[in-house]
Amino acid sequence: MKNILFLLFISTTLVSFSQFTIVDRKSTNDYTSDTLVLDISPTNKEYTDFGFLSVYFDISNSVLEREIVIKRELISIPAGWHDLLCWGTGCYDPQGETLFSTPDTVTCKTDGTSYELKPEVSPNDIAGKGHFRYVLVDVNDEDKHIDSVDLIVNFGVLDVKEVENPISFSINPNPSSDYIYINVDSNSEMDFKVVDVLGNVVLQDVINNSKKVNVSNYKNGLYFITISSKDRSIVTRKMIVKH
Repeated sequence: MKNILFLLFISTTLVSFSQFTIVDRKSTNDYTSDTLVLDISPTNKEYTDFGFLSVYFDISNSVLEREIVIKRELISIPAGWHDLLCWGTGCYDPQGETLFSTPDTVTCKTDGTSYELKPEVSPNDIAGKGHFRYVLVDVNDEDKHIDSVDLIVNFGVLDVKEVENPISFSINPNPSSDYIYINVDSNSEMDFKVVDVLGNVVLQDVINNSKKVNVSNYKNGLYFITISSKDRSIVTRKMIVKH
């Protein structure tokens, strides 16, 4: 009986949270619940020709047909940057709003069709780093947040270097209903925070190698755990709370 209940729990979790894939069309890499980082030069041909940069994500659905809008969250952006968001039949201007939802709803079927999500970023010749998050929201299921993809654009930043020893960490169990255990591949003190899909910081603390976090009072849904240090990269992982 326990095995049956466990399988039912896993099945329900997959239906609720793992039915969409978000693939970068150019690289064909899957960035579902992950981050696409682009290092862009001011001499980039698309930017010099059109004044903006486009990213094409192909979104596919495998389990339940859903009515999806895209919620764009502005994590950080240099002053003077501008962005657009194309979804469905239109392209929309968030006009600098921190949170913006597309008015166009797309019926994402399970027949193998891919649906295009196209962010456009205009740095306006201003060097810096822009961080955007795009969340898939089911408008017919109490605006449930299904999944997400982050986009980081480094524009004209000459000292961007590949991190030789990036942070690696794990979250277990995930999904969780009471406690999670975070394990980092380092004994050095690092900063970590838990952020909900609206950008609210739920918890902020430091971690040395491992940490136990009580999530029993968190609402059901998606959260993002970010770990950072001065001499290593900033890494974000998705966490699911399901009671």
